[in-house]
Amino acid sequence: MSTAKEASTLLDSEYEHTPVPQEHRRSFASVSAVWYSFPLVLTSAVIGGAVTAMLGFKMGILAILVGNLMLMVVVGSLSYLAGKTGESFAISAKRTFGKAGYVVVSGLLSTVVIGWFALMVGLTGDTMARSFGQNLLLMTLLGGVLYVAATFIGIKALTILGYFAAPLYVILGIAAIVIAFNSGTSAIFEYEPLAGAGALSFGVAVTMIFSTFTDSGTMTADFTRWAKNGKHGFFAAFTAFPIAKFIAEGIGAVIVASASALVVNASQNGGDFIGILASAGGVLKVLAIIFVFVNLGVGCTHCLYNGAAGWSHMTKSNMRVVTLILGAIGIAVALTGVWAQFQGWLNLLGLIVPPIAAILIMDQLVLKRRNDESQKWQPLAFVSWGLAAAIALIVDRFAPQLSVVVAGLVSSAVIYYIGHLITSRRTTATPGDGPVNDAIDDSVDVPVA
Repeated sequence: MSTAKEASTLLDSEYEHTPVPQEHRRSFASVSAVWYSFPLVLTSAVIGGAVTAMLGFKMGILAILVGNLMLMVVVGSLSYLAGKTGESFAISAKRTFGKAGYVVVSGLLSTVVIGWFALMVGLTGDTMARSFGQNLLLMTLLGGVLYVAATFIGIKALTILGYFAAPLYVILGIAAIVIAFNSGTSAIFEYEPLAGAGALSFGVAVTMIFSTFTDSGTMTADFTRWAKNGKHGFFAAFTAFPIAKFIAEGIGAVIVASASALVVNASQNGGDFIGILASAGGVLKVLAIIFVFVNLGVGCTHCLYNGAAGWSHMTKSNMRVVTLILGAIGIAVALTGVWAQFQGWLNLLGLIVPPIAAILIMDQLVLKRRNDESQKWQPLAFVSWGLAAAIALIVDRFAPQLSVVVAGLVSSAVIYYIGHLITSRRTTATPGDGPVNDAIDDSVDVPVA
């Protein structure tokens, strides 16, 4: 086999500028591995444990379940669309936001997701330094380089990584739970919120659970466009939400509820079980070191893939070149310690991103609008997004105990639907009262609710 042929086999086309052809779609197992491995990351255990520390076990688990069911509906719907069309998020957004307008939406999400990449690269270095006494900057740089290299290969590398990362998370998570039970208690259902952990409402907890994947979840088409059809796309997302993410966050919840004494500052560090594994020594410590890079590598590669897919399409560039550029920027940002701003990212995402997903679903799945794809801007989509974001901001400011995510999703869907009714009636009521004009009007296929 020639070198050129080997390269073409390893580096398949990522179809960043066109829909994935049917003959190049991937198996259900392959697409599912990309998605279910994504939420099986250490940050999920952190969030699940933090929510439990501030709500108690029963309410914490309920918030985790509700947040994941919401993700199932949103991400599953968008994945169904992607499986039908084979289009990436950027391509799909053109039909709802316009040929020029999509750049605003795709640019925002593709940039924010690079923030997540930087955050998790930084978390890699921090975890290695805190749990294993390694050099912070060196481990951050090493992790970043490895993650960029994997993303450069493309969707094939994300699939292979998923096959290994998912079982590793479950095995080590269970091992941490066993250690926690032996050191603490198995009466996890009796766990009450930590004194002085800070007030947290159920609505805010749901927002935290949802927001950890609201960006890449909205951009799910970048992954599920590889599915053979819409049903495969939906069920691939279903393996992640609620199944994999609930398991990942549930492990964090159980660890906090069973052995809070082993978790330092549970309201912030949540169910981060790396320290528990490291303290056990032996094989578990070695596996824990491997786990840090493999597990956080899943999150980093997925986020970088999202960002590269979006920016390469917007700039009409090669996706792998963009991967190297964005990866270098993300690593540089990670070295500044941006990962410490974790809560701030969640609040931002919970406010402005969910309405985008709801508008796409309403436009392309529920209403099945046949927008003029040559139109540069689709005002209805932007008006709905702006108003929904304003409503979410008001909820966040004056009713913080409620879920900003729910406010954004529901308000954007309702506003877009009402706007559709109004614009459809205007289209139907075109000028002209004579029989000729009436005949022309009757022949026009006007979208109706």
